[in-house]
Amino acid sequence: MRQKSELRPYQNRIADHLYAHDEALCVVRPGGGKTVSALTAIEELILDKVIRHAIIIAPKRVARSVWPDEIEQWAHAAGLTYQVLKGGPMERDMQLRSAHQYQLTIVGIDIVGWLLEQLERYADDHCLFDLLVIDEVSKLRDPTGKRAKMLAKQAKRWRMRWGLTGTLRPNSAQDLFMPARVIMDGKLWGRSFYDWQKKHFYPLDRNGYNWAPLPDHEDQLNAEISPWIVTLADDEMPQLPQLSVIVDRIELPPAARASYHEMEERLAIGDIVAASAAVATGKLAQIANGFLYTEEDGARGTSVVVHDEKTQWLKDIIEEASGPTIIIYEFREDLREIRKLLGEDVPYLGPGVIDSRSEGIIRNWNVGKIPFLVMHPASGGHGLNLQHGGSDMCWMSPTWSPELWEQTIARLYRSGQTRPVMVRVCVAANTVDVMKLNRVHAKMSAQEAFEQYLRDAQSERSHANEQRCV
Repeated sequence: MRQKSELRPYQNRIADHLYAHDEALCVVRPGGGKTVSALTAIEELILDKVIRHAIIIAPKRVARSVWPDEIEQWAHAAGLTYQVLKGGPMERDMQLRSAHQYQLTIVGIDIVGWLLEQLERYADDHCLFDLLVIDEVSKLRDPTGKRAKMLAKQAKRWRMRWGLTGTLRPNSAQDLFMPARVIMDGKLWGRSFYDWQKKHFYPLDRNGYNWAPLPDHEDQLNAEISPWIVTLADDEMPQLPQLSVIVDRIELPPAARASYHEMEERLAIGDIVAASAAVATGKLAQIANGFLYTEEDGARGTSVVVHDEKTQWLKDIIEEASGPTIIIYEFREDLREIRKLLGEDVPYLGPGVIDSRSEGIIRNWNVGKIPFLVMHPASGGHGLNLQHGGSDMCWMSPTWSPELWEQTIARLYRSGQTRPVMVRVCVAANTVDVMKLNRVHAKMSAQEAFEQYLRDAQSERSHANEQRCV
C-alpha cells in the first residue's frame, strides 16, 4: 500500500494491516488515529478497485461530526465522497438508494436496526456490501443486545469487515465474543455465546450473573484472537502532555451519613440479586451525590435534598477555573444543580440535545468560545474530538463503567492536546463512590494487561516473519 507522508509510521502500519485483511480488529487507545488509518486503507482499496464503497457505523455524534471532520482534515482523504444518513425514514431511504453515487455511507449506530432491515432488499453484490467498518465495535459486546445480534446475523453479506475500538474488553474476557462474532462471522469461536461461555468460563453465583475464566483459558482466548488484531507498541504511542487525576474527597454531613446508613440497612435485608443490587447501589449513589429520588425510578425527577457538599465542591471548581472546563454529571439532579450555578443555557451534551445543536456546541468548544461544557459520559464518552478547546475536566462522581471513564477522559487526553490535562473527581468518603472508583481502576488494569498481551504477541509474530525472510 502507498505510504502517506502526513501520517505517523504506526498509522501507516495500521492502514497497511487493514488494507491487507478482509476481517480485522484495530485496538488503539483513543487519540491514536484509528479513524484516519481506516480512511487511508479505504481510499487505497478504492483506488486499487478492490472495493467500490464502504459503510461506516459509529456512535451517533461520532458519525455526524468526527468522521466528516477527519475526511476533510487529511489531504489524501479529502477527495472521498460521502453521505451521512440522517433525517426521517423516507429521507434516509432516498439517501441509501443513492449510495452508489458515493464512496462512503456513514451511519449512526442508533439507526443500525433500520439500516439492516433496509439492506435486506439489496442484492449481495451491491456496492453497499463491499466493506463494513464498525467504529467502537466494543459497544456490541452484549450477546443479548438487539443491534449486536442483528449485525451478527447479516455480517456474512459483507466481503470485508473491520472493527475499531480503544477498549475491546473493558470489563472481562467475555466482552471479546460478540465483536469477534460480528467481524469474523463466527470463524473464530463459533456462533453461540452460551456454548463458548460454558467452554471457557464458570459461574460465580447460582443465578449465573457473574462468570470467571477457567484456569489458563483467558490466555488461550487472548492467543486465539490476537492474530486478528492490529495494535500499537509502547514506543509507538503518541507523546501526550502530562495527565493528572486528582481525587477530591468530601465527607457526608451527619444527617446525610445517617440517611446513607439507613438506606444501606434497608437494602441489605435478604439476598440481593443482580437487578436489585443495581437498584440498591443506585440509591446509595444518589445519596452520595446529595439527593434521593422519591419516585422508584426517578422518572419524574422528584427528589429530596440530602446534602449540598458536591454542589459546594463544584462551585469552588467553577470559581477557581483557570481555563475552559468540561463538567461530567451522572444524574438529572446533578444537571439541575449545575444549571443553578451556571445558568439554564449552559452548553451541554446529553439526552435530549438535538444533533445540530450538539455539532454547534462541539465546534464552539474547540475554538475556545465555551468556558464550561457540561457532558454526560454516555453521550460524549466515545469518539468526540474535544482536545482543542481545553484541558480541564471535573466529575461530580465516578462512573461505574471503566470504558466510559477512560473514553471520556480521552476526549481531552488524546493526540493534538498541547496542554497538561487535569481531571478532578469528587468522591464521597465511605460510600459507593469509592467502590465505583476502585472498580474503574481495577478494570482499566485488566484492559491494559490485555493490550500488553496483544502488543507482545504482535511483536512475536513480526519477529517470526522477519526470521522466515532471512
